[in-house]
Amino acid sequence: MPDEMSEKVVCTLSAKECETVVRNALKLSPDESIKIASYTLEKGSNDLVGFMGEYFKLRVQIADEHSTEGKRELCCFVKSVPVSNELQRAECERKCFFRKEICAYTAILPNIQKYATTKLYAECYYARSDLLVLEDLSAAHLGYRHLTSDEPYTHRHIKLFLTHLAQLHVGSIAWEEKEDVNIGKQFEGSLFELMLIAENAWYVTGAKGIIFLAKNYRKFQTPEKQPLINDKLFTLLMDMQKYTEPSTRSRNVYLHRDSWDRNIFFKFDTNNEPTACCIVDFQLSRYAQPGLDVLFFLYGQTTASERKLHMKEYIEHYVSELQARFKELDLPPDIVIKAELLEDIRRAHLPALVIMAITKPLTMMPDGLSNKWRAEEQEKFDHYMNTQRDEFFQRIMEMDPSYESKIMWPIEELIEYLIRNPDLWH
Repeated sequence: MPDEMSEKVVCTLSAKECETVVRNALKLSPDESIKIASYTLEKGSNDLVGFMGEYFKLRVQIADEHSTEGKRELCCFVKSVPVSNELQRAECERKCFFRKEICAYTAILPNIQKYATTKLYAECYYARSDLLVLEDLSAAHLGYRHLTSDEPYTHRHIKLFLTHLAQLHVGSIAWEEKEDVNIGKQFEGSLFELMLIAENAWYVTGAKGIIFLAKNYRKFQTPEKQPLINDKLFTLLMDMQKYTEPSTRSRNVYLHRDSWDRNIFFKFDTNNEPTACCIVDFQLSRYAQPGLDVLFFLYGQTTASERKLHMKEYIEHYVSELQARFKELDLPPDIVIKAELLEDIRRAHLPALVIMAITKPLTMMPDGLSNKWRAEEQEKFDHYMNTQRDEFFQRIMEMDPSYESKIMWPIEELIEYLIRNPDLWH
């Protein structure tokens, strides 16, 4: 990292702020003393893709007379508004991503956690308007990690995460029921929709990208599909926000809404079987019915053939986990009516496919390319993200001949879904 950036990063947190981080991390009382020997902020590795933030590791050396070295180290994960890219930073600030996430970590999640039996999220040690300091889930004493690129999601991973979602969702209901809270009303100013809205240039650009890819895709060159793609699809995509709004008749819950694999950490036993999971990144969180949370995960982490065989099984698992938690928390079993929940999940297929069709081309970029282009071609990368992606797709396809096959499956499923459901666009 260049010296100029190192200095800029090191100055991001003051010594007083670091002391606050340590006190919160170690859960010290006001009368307990602590001495910080030194601290550093290190740029996160290039494989950390953050479209609305930059990542760092905070390492704090704490004096400890009981240690053989006379000190011990606390390592934390730091998420900051973009430091090195002014255009990206401006977009992040304009869309209030951090306002939403700070509210999640400091005001909402700690209350939901009280009603869960598993650790739901990475604890927040310090927050300010442009920065979050979180516990490092990958630290040895916590033992969580991402799946590697050659580790597939098995039935066990999938059901474990669906159980995790059920804990999050029921925890939000329990908080409301037992403490007379309405999450949607109390936190209305932070639970706004950031993705599927026509006012979001990133989303509109993604929608135009879907049409560009679909229009030129060899499998879609038919009289049935081309009129849909050319004449109907954009209007349909600009009307997705209605699928994200809280229900006026069915129970709403607190949603994560961004469970792609880089936001999911797993813990394993000695046989390398997953035993627990945890989620990070709540910038897209909402208060609405749970279907979109469930389907975003299932579409993101399963193949079409797996969904054909196991989608019903996975949804039934989620429903049964919800019902089990209601019973354990002494909540009425009909607080979420199963028929309404299944209808919500059925309705969520369309927006879930739209999200996949927009995000897969970004998450499937060759390793390190996003960070490289963002650093070396700031204005062009901003143009790709918020204006037009035609050239973006063409450049990557030239670099990686397999890219098209990696990104077209959600668009194929989206178009096929619309063909089967013409009432959605006629």
